[in-house]
Amino acid sequence: MNIIEFDINEVPEEYSNINLCLGFFDGVHLGHQKMIKAAVEEGHKVGVLTFDNPPHFVTGQINNKRCLTSIDEKADYFEELGVSYMFILTFDEVTRNILRLDFVDLVLKKFKPNKVYCGEDFRFGKDALGDAKFLKQHFDVEVTPLLSKNGMKISSKDIREHVKNGDMSKAVSLLGHPYRIVGEVKNGMHQGSRIGFPTANLNLDFPYVMPKEGVYMGYCYAFNKKYKAMISVSTHPTFSQLPRPIIEVHIIDFSGMLYGINIYVDFTDRIRDIVKYDNPDELIKQLHKDKEFIINHLQ
Repeated sequence: MNIIEFDINEVPEEYSNINLCLGFFDGVHLGHQKMIKAAVEEGHKVGVLTFDNPPHFVTGQINNKRCLTSIDEKADYFEELGVSYMFILTFDEVTRNILRLDFVDLVLKKFKPNKVYCGEDFRFGKDALGDAKFLKQHFDVEVTPLLSKNGMKISSKDIREHVKNGDMSKAVSLLGHPYRIVGEVKNGMHQGSRIGFPTANLNLDFPYVMPKEGVYMGYCYAFNKKYKAMISVSTHPTFSQLPRPIIEVHIIDFSGMLYGINIYVDFTDRIRDIVKYDNPDELIKQLHKDKEFIINHLQ
């Protein structure tokens, strides 16, 4: 898959006759996947046009500037879905204030798309006045309706809330894949190693939605290998209270050094709250129970 970054003044013109999918695609959830799969099944090469920043970051509509998926992870998901081109448009004040017709003329028409795909809630242009109905005046457009699963609406906004509330199983069911966080392993306080549960402490350089404090089960990918993992989002109440939660990963059946390495951590479910224990022995006993539970419940 080719990745092309550009701004509103330098729109690429050499990618014609493609099926073009529009959106921010935070999470690349089941609704996004349905849209992209429909575009791929048409038989033409598929391009995804997205933004480097969520529009609400620039417009100030949401103060908590956190997302589910980084640009790099989106690229991985898009490639798995069969996308040929990922177009990343700089979203800044200039892009924010472009009129909807100018966005069509100056950006979308330069791609000469065979067909345009978008969600029914997709908006673009100044004051978000552009929508699917407006696009249909200029292109052949296929609109993906909002989906629901088990009575829950599939939307990036709602999935972000599920993650924040610790409802990881709900978030995962709507994403269609685990909730993934990628970070560099940094040197920690080695408290886990001292009690027999060494952990990889993640340094995050992307503003992920932080899961609610708790112990989670999931998977970790290190050195191109998949491991079962026990994941803690915690302030270390049993040892030394931290000012804010950190993410630590105990990688089951792994031995070796990971400092300075980026690892992928997939959250699949939350198994319990964080508890402040009276002494380390009580914590160790509980961690053994957590580890056994995870080994038995993960494939």
